[in-house]
Amino acid sequence: MVDIPQPGAKPRLYHAPSSYYSMIARLALAEGGVAYEPVLMDILRRRGQQRPDYVRLNPHMTVPTLVLSDRVLIESRDIAAYGLGVSEGVLDGETKTWLDLHYAFPIEELTFGTAIARNPLARILIPRHLETIRRTLLARAAENPDLSGPYEARAALFAERVRTFDPAAAIELYARRRSEAMGLLDRLEHALRDGRAFLVPPAYGLADVVWTVFLARVAFVGLGDEIARRPVLARFWSDMQGRPSFAAADIWARVHVFRLIGSMLRPVPG
Repeated sequence: MVDIPQPGAKPRLYHAPSSYYSMIARLALAEGGVAYEPVLMDILRRRGQQRPDYVRLNPHMTVPTLVLSDRVLIESRDIAAYGLGVSEGVLDGETKTWLDLHYAFPIEELTFGTAIARNPLARILIPRHLETIRRTLLARAAENPDLSGPYEARAALFAERVRTFDPAAAIELYARRRSEAMGLLDRLEHALRDGRAFLVPPAYGLADVVWTVFLARVAFVGLGDEIARRPVLARFWSDMQGRPSFAAADIWARVHVFRLIGSMLRPVPG
């Protein structure tokens, strides 16, 4: 059962280990020294984000969700700002530009597109998986009339994902997203060439959080050599990995096979 922390209690973070946006939230909270109660979500096999009690908390059925005593934050950008103790309303223009650039990139299309482009089995399994989720969401809508709106909206989103990741189109989509990602790496390399330690000097900030996780995802999908080919960016990436927050936030820069297998082998509650 989802409940709200009492005033003075730790915030509660619902997250998934390998989830891109969960990593952004965890990194910002770690950097800001914000203690929280972690709630691990199985978003792959058990699909805990689709449970009615969670949908009432976060109708978008996404992770992360940060539950405070006075409000609920369901966007990683808002959680990151909270973690670093800043307000979107007073961000400097350069930080806002970097954030907008980051959130405009469809990271899911690079992630799934990579799998589909490289793995023939993924071309079969991923569309099937997405279609199964779509049908499950519609079934949930029928079972929970008070939540039919969120479930049906989410089902429509997955119908669009089925079309997006159709194998006939996904390989070309991956090539386009890969090219765009390389352009973003070039932009980061250019910005860092003046020797700055952080994307927006003089201190570590929101831009460093989101782009650290972006670089981790680039490495995760097997494009780490592209970071290494850009020496200034490679230095920045090394520095970010060396920060205590990187390990504390459990940033996935590679696939942790045994952790994934372990999660899949746990019995599903009846």
